[in-house]
Amino acid sequence: APVVAEGRIGTPEEAAAALERGAHSVVVGTAITAPTALTRRFVTRLTRP
Repeated sequence: APVVAEGRIGTPEEAAAALERGAHSVVVGTAITAPTALTRRFVTRLTRP
């Protein structure tokens, strides 16, 4: 049965890694459909204290 990787895939590198590990396809969801949420993740992680 085909395996679909889904959840917490937010970068092209993570999607490629899932495919390289044997996933038939990858669901990215919020990484594409919610640019505000994606931007917030980057700002939160990269903002210096």
